[in-house]
Amino acid sequence: MKPTVTIFSNQKGGVGKTTLCRELGVYVSTRGFHVLLVDADPQGNLSKSLLPDESVGGLYDALEGNAIAVKELSDKLSILSGDFRLSALEKSLVGEIDAFGRLRELFETEHFQNYHHIFVDTPPSLGVLTGNALAAGDHVLIPMRPALYSMQGTNDLMKTVAKVKKNINPSLNLLGVIINGFDSVPVIVREIRKEIEENFGEKVFSTVLSQTIKLEEAIAERTGVIHLKHLAKSRAKEEVERIGAELLARLGGVATESEARHGT
Repeated sequence: MKPTVTIFSNQKGGVGKTTLCRELGVYVSTRGFHVLLVDADPQGNLSKSLLPDESVGGLYDALEGNAIAVKELSDKLSILSGDFRLSALEKSLVGEIDAFGRLRELFETEHFQNYHHIFVDTPPSLGVLTGNALAAGDHVLIPMRPALYSMQGTNDLMKTVAKVKKNINPSLNLLGVIINGFDSVPVIVREIRKEIEENFGEKVFSTVLSQTIKLEEAIAERTGVIHLKHLAKSRAKEEVERIGAELLARLGGVATESEARHGT
């Protein structure tokens, strides 16, 4: 089978790319799908939030043609880690003919054909690493915080997506926008949410992810918030589950969930 590749991207930092990539990857894996998380950010925060120690190998070595060291987090969830070496790789790719094709070629190899979904966490920039991810993706998912100037960085990303779609990857699709770190109390936050919804329309997910310490607790326990044992029920869990269900619906995953459970 060919995996569906979803890119979590926004050139603006601190919008929750890593948080949403982790939480939704964990959620989708609990629905019976084989999920691979790929950390394409030199900061390696996705890897640090799920792995107990500094990872050896990972995406850098895979892109350099070395052994592919995927780490299993559960029977349905795996990660291809990222680290600071990706920054040096990005610089070395500038000007190369195949600069934006490395990740796509990697995902086309036999090693990656056993996954239903690949979720890629990208750097907060529009450089070669993000370009590689967009060139390899079927969908792009944009996390946004309802903060001042949030639209500015997103507009730059949309221009880059349009260029990638025109010149490199015509099948790339904007899957949606997820509002993260939402606090319903400040009036300005509600106004910015309205602005985002007016700009992106039905592309905005119906559920927002609220600002909460529970997500930090999940990072401390190196898991997703839905697996926090001391939380029988919480708003964070419910929001992640609703966003995850909407994600699968947009990906067409609900119809094939039973097939996924049987490994087809």
